[in-house]
Amino acid sequence: IPAQLGFITYQVTLAVAALGLARERELGTLAQLMVTPLSRLELILGKGIPAFVIGWANFCLMLVISVALFGVPLNGSPMLLAALTAPFIATVVGWGLFISSLARTQQQAILFVFILALVEIAFSGFLVPVDNMPALLQAVSRFAPLQHYLVIVRSVMLKGAGLSALRMEALSLVVLSAIMGAVALRSVALRLE
Repeated sequence: IPAQLGFITYQVTLAVAALGLARERELGTLAQLMVTPLSRLELILGKGIPAFVIGWANFCLMLVISVALFGVPLNGSPMLLAALTAPFIATVVGWGLFISSLARTQQQAILFVFILALVEIAFSGFLVPVDNMPALLQAVSRFAPLQHYLVIVRSVMLKGAGLSALRMEALSLVVLSAIMGAVALRSVALRLE
């Protein structure tokens, strides 16, 4: 159930973020956005913040359902889990905005989302433990934000782990969110010029 919480949060956030600019492009309103006095950063924030809020609301709903309906224990700190969820959602929003900048239509964006989700699920430890993968695939899995988040959500909820035990995963998510934010900003800036 904790892994499902992580994956559903990932999937919903990615889909919402990926549809942002693709929808504008498909409807023909992207040109109108480009002539407004918005900077590229403001445009990214305008599309990213709603996706972040929807991802956050989805996480909160899934957490309540996991604990209340399915009886999954929350042995660790809810505040720690919330704090470590923020960079995960930010990373996924960055991925979604990058996909959105590449996709010409909403259908293409959703297809990209499903392809990325399949890759993420393969490398995340959702189906097969990362330790059982060959060394090369273990190295590749370090770039999958879902892999780090699944370690966090399982450790906090089931083991009651604290920040000291999750320091590397937290740092990885912060670095990945910064990288994906920069990639999304650059990609959108290039596509809109």
